[in-house]
Amino acid sequence: MEQDNYILVDGLHEAIIAEDVWQAAQVKLISQAKKYEHVNRGKDTKTHLLSGIVRCPICGAGMYGNKSIKRKKDGTKYKDFYYYGCKHRTMTRGHKCDYKKQIREELLDDAVAEVIVKLVGNPKFAEMMQEKINSKLDTAAIDTELASYEKQLRQYYAVKLKLAEEIDSLDPDDRHYIKRKADLDDRLYRMYDKIENVETQLIETRAKKQAVEAEKLTGDNIYKVLIYFEKLYAVMNEIERRQLMEALISEIQIYEERKPNGQWLKSIKFSFPIIEEDMNLSLEDNKYVETIIKLQLVEK
Repeated sequence: MEQDNYILVDGLHEAIIAEDVWQAAQVKLISQAKKYEHVNRGKDTKTHLLSGIVRCPICGAGMYGNKSIKRKKDGTKYKDFYYYGCKHRTMTRGHKCDYKKQIREELLDDAVAEVIVKLVGNPKFAEMMQEKINSKLDTAAIDTELASYEKQLRQYYAVKLKLAEEIDSLDPDDRHYIKRKADLDDRLYRMYDKIENVETQLIETRAKKQAVEAEKLTGDNIYKVLIYFEKLYAVMNEIERRQLMEALISEIQIYEERKPNGQWLKSIKFSFPIIEEDMNLSLEDNKYVETIIKLQLVEK
């Protein structure tokens, strides 16, 4: 059923997360959502969760979701196989990338979701997230810069006013009237230039402060989404999950060859600062070896 056709009714059950947190998360997801590539459009159109986010281990280009259709000897189809593959567009040492491995989507998608669930379930991680949400924003340096520009602007306006008064008080009968007025006019015009320059700097600095404050608010909302990740992920449809991954993750690295433990996933790089150290996480109750997750800030 299409999402637009859902029947929505008010329930009596307790909400999974607070309404304000959900709304803030939706605003963030919509603002950061990027266009992603659809393949095999039709009745069975599928949203590929990590398409373009997964990186080719050879050329580093994004790997995209595809569907493989194979038929049996009697003409009937095998079950559709969805996979991530490199489009071989990037040149490596003068040659197109020749990485031909097909990474099963379900396997990699589940591994990434499991890693994030284990990450947010780590008591140390949850504590750090709460600290970041509760932390106060330090804008002292920007505030000092703003105060300096505002003071300078007040001084320039005072000088401008004084010059205007001097021009008004000139005696037209004074033998040096023309020269004195020209001199004062020149100083006044130069003062207007200085005022314009400081006003521009003041506007830019105020915008910088607003951006920093907005980034703090955005970061807090994302941290809240992470804390409730498992519950949110369970009730999201494919498109919502895709938008969530785009908002959270910058890139995913995979191994060139599948590991003996069955894993392709090598590392995840998040799109925002979490912690400055690596955390080792094991998948599926330690059946797989530990996968290092890179928790670092990506410059945008």
